[in-house]
Amino acid sequence: MFQSDLGRTDTVLAALERKRPDVAAHSRRVAAYSVRLAVQFGLGDEVIETIRLGALLHDVGKMLTPSRILDKPGRPNAREWQELKAHPELGREICYRSGFDTDVCAIVLHHHERCDGSGYPDRLKHPAIPYPVRIVAVMDTFDALTSSRDYRERLSVDAARTLIARSAGSKYCPWVVSGLLALPVEMLQPVAGHARESADHPEGPVILPVAALADFHRQAAGSLAASLC
Repeated sequence: MFQSDLGRTDTVLAALERKRPDVAAHSRRVAAYSVRLAVQFGLGDEVIETIRLGALLHDVGKMLTPSRILDKPGRPNAREWQELKAHPELGREICYRSGFDTDVCAIVLHHHERCDGSGYPDRLKHPAIPYPVRIVAVMDTFDALTSSRDYRERLSVDAARTLIARSAGSKYCPWVVSGLLALPVEMLQPVAGHARESADHPEGPVILPVAALADFHRQAAGSLAASLC
């Protein structure tokens, strides 16, 4: 099954690389960051692999987003924004048809959901957002903030973490944000190459200042729909 997932992932990522190399590079960085954070939380290997696959594939739906929107200088207008917001559902359909399991598909579909229900496509609130989704959502935002856009300069690691921390408990799961704040800066630098890194990092474990971390682990061992916020 693991080898099958690798083959499917490589096939889908190759298509994304041809169509949108910038999105593919972003996805690899998000996957690496998400895995590093999941490792520090002490999550199991199977869950970490689900997070890695979901992060690698989270923006695959942008292959079907019109280039006139993705390549437009500046921010999209209201109509373009509605088209752009369809990419999680398009990505979920691609992943479902490619044979990925429901947990990976859930990350792809829900990575723009927010704890207060302000996200999309389903406006889920924190009890309904799976914890692997919350990890990818935070690291997706972190990479977006620390990457250059034509309408703004990239933020530093500290500035991006500060901005995300302001929305902890509203947009983002506070436990996940706590983990992000605790990661050494060296583990939050841009990642080159394919994000197929081992769960054993040379940096070693980090003591995360996360309240009730035992509850995080206990719920993480159960359903992927466990409520953490």
